[in-house]
Amino acid sequence: MPAATRRFLERHGRLLLVLGSSVMGLLLVEFAVRVMGLAPAVGAIWIDDADSFYRRSTNAVLNYEIKPAFSRMTHSGKATSNEHGFRDQARTLGKPEGVRRILMLGDSVVEGINYVDDENTLSRHLQRLYPDGNTEVLNLGTSGYCTLAEITLLRERGLAFQPDVVLLVFVENDFNNFNPEHTVAGGTHDRPAWAKQMFVSSHLFRHLCLRGNWFHFADEADPSTWNRRAIGQNNVVDGLALLRELANQQGFEVQVVAWPVFEDALIGHPSAGDRPLIIERLAAMNGLPVKRLDREFNQAWQSLSPRPNPREHFTVRGDGMHPNGAAAALTAKILRQWLDEPIAQPPYQTGERDTEAIRLAAMRAGEMPINTRSIEGRRFESLMYRDRVDEAHEYLLGVLSEDPANPWANYCLGWSFFSGPQPTSSLPFLQNAVQLLPDEVGARTRLAFVLNALDKPEKARRVLETGLQRSENTAEIHIALGAIAITNGDHKLAERRLNTAAKLTPNNHNVSFYLNQIGAATNRVR
Repeated sequence: MPAATRRFLERHGRLLLVLGSSVMGLLLVEFAVRVMGLAPAVGAIWIDDADSFYRRSTNAVLNYEIKPAFSRMTHSGKATSNEHGFRDQARTLGKPEGVRRILMLGDSVVEGINYVDDENTLSRHLQRLYPDGNTEVLNLGTSGYCTLAEITLLRERGLAFQPDVVLLVFVENDFNNFNPEHTVAGGTHDRPAWAKQMFVSSHLFRHLCLRGNWFHFADEADPSTWNRRAIGQNNVVDGLALLRELANQQGFEVQVVAWPVFEDALIGHPSAGDRPLIIERLAAMNGLPVKRLDREFNQAWQSLSPRPNPREHFTVRGDGMHPNGAAAALTAKILRQWLDEPIAQPPYQTGERDTEAIRLAAMRAGEMPINTRSIEGRRFESLMYRDRVDEAHEYLLGVLSEDPANPWANYCLGWSFFSGPQPTSSLPFLQNAVQLLPDEVGARTRLAFVLNALDKPEKARRVLETGLQRSENTAEIHIALGAIAITNGDHKLAERRLNTAAKLTPNNHNVSFYLNQIGAATNRVR
């Protein structure tokens, strides 16, 4: 080793060791964030970058759209768009003679740019089931679009393709009254070029930006700054009414398809129980037919041996929503069977106005996790993350002084006080939250625990039993009932509730914990 190099290492070796360890540590954290999925996937709508798959739309309801005739490699494979700006193969505007055209509308489940390659989209799998060339399946899906945006896209650009059938694939997050956009350039805040690049390329950096609002990324992701005003307050209600109107004008058939959730031991719609889905009730108001995919998926899953985890088996990277190739192929077979059967024909007649379903749809936009669905929740969590607890509470109390019925301000305050040193102070806020958000399980279970702590176990049980009337297959409520029964010495009741929860969510750690408590208490009695 040259003497100069040796002297340099002697002087700076410790510094180099520290730097090297730090770099390795960051790489390990980056790897962990990627594996654990802590940062949301971003197909960045990077307006001034040539590599972006999207561009700004002049239509305020759409907000953005896919670039025409674009192609690039993603982590899932090749993703291309046709000359019309859809993730589809080349198409003529005019429908060829004797050809039946099926248009698929939806969000990222249908489009799939950041999830599957071109050959594994739902539309491409369905197209392959019509090899005679007499049926064309067009993919008009666009990631992030809500229902009204999907139908607006149909009206503005899809009708030119003269559809015979329109398949609307509905996902629960379509209730959101906005099209979410993480814009790393061309947005409301200026930021360094390196920060834009890091936001897209690094999961760790993106996670920290959105959690800590670095470079105002979280502020800009706030949907209120984008197209919420253009979309309005109840996009699914408005979108389905527009779809009925277009179908009656143009004469195409409609089939609404309710996309399920894929969990570790469940395929379906957990919040619905045996009741009709909100989308089914809203579609019935417009005379539009709806079919659910969960029954066929469950049959296919239960026929497998050994039976795999459905979330991991059917969705991309186990995210619980986006179909992988296997799920896309199965969906295509199911859709082909449905399309071979007679579909309700237009004109579609409006039914009785379902005011309760309309109300639930309007509320559903505020029922995602605190940090993604409500403006109040986003700001609250941002302040709490910085350990500015008093400021967070003052902010929410200010919101409630102007709007006492704000559901998420009540829920966030109740959640925060419940987790604090005096959990019983959360009582009035949790009571309001349960009344305003009757299907919010977290508010309901916390309220029950507070009531039980105040020596009101019967009231606590009634709160939870009411929740089970709304959705009897909610494991969290059965677990809460079991925990409350344990605190009141009713171990038999607790065991029944916990065993029910175990059937709904196998390998649940909370169930195991409480069952172990029962076992320990029983042994002490003996």
